[in-house]
Amino acid sequence: MSPNSPGPWLIEGASLALAALSYILIVRLALDLTFGAFGNYLVVRALRWVSDPVVRGVGAITPRVVPLPLVTVCALLWIFAARVVLVQVGAAIALRRMMG
Repeated sequence: MSPNSPGPWLIEGASLALAALSYILIVRLALDLTFGAFGNYLVVRALRWVSDPVVRGVGAITPRVVPLPLVTVCALLWIFAARVVLVQVGAAIALRRMMG
């Protein structure tokens, strides 16, 4: 397989996107814990707008009694798990290329 094939670039792109999303979720968690419900600043609203689809998706499978900052922590755990799976897929693809 040539180095110009899209396989490694797709894995690296997905890894970068998941890393950026995890950093956004970490900042959102820090701001939520700092400001709480009073965080109505432009930066806080922008971070919530970007990360709301992920947090709401995780919130759909999380019990309703869990507070919002813990749902954000659960979203972080799911993102980290997805990154681990992505590394494993990349290693399996690399191993398959080495085997022939």
